[in-house]
Amino acid sequence: MTPLEFRALLERLADGWRRRAYDEVAAAFAADVRYADPLRYSFADRRSLAAFFAADEGRPQRMIWHTILFDEERQIGAGEYTYEGTHRYHGVAIVRVEGGLITHWREYQHVDPRPWTEFVAGTGFPSGRE
Repeated sequence: MTPLEFRALLERLADGWRRRAYDEVAAAFAADVRYADPLRYSFADRRSLAAFFAADEGRPQRMIWHTILFDEERQIGAGEYTYEGTHRYHGVAIVRVEGGLITHWREYQHVDPRPWTEFVAGTGFPSGRE
């Protein structure tokens, strides 16, 4: 996968979450994916992950990627994001891909009602996205 393909993959996920197309989003992950927030939850298969995504309390979903980086040689990338659903979360995900599918996803996030620019204050990078 190239850096442009990785960015496109993350943007497809964001679009799928926005449309609440959780089976479509889950299909971007390997069947035996390792997905976790190390302090809160962990999933080891696509089916459990799809159920986790679908537990959205009926609320609209919104995902914005602020910064995306990708190491093409190692097939590992990262992205800073804001996710709005049950709460507003600001965080970062570290992602490994293999054969076009996400095999590992580790996220660290904080619940915070502020807009991204206020959340990151003076440490934000210019991205053109709020």
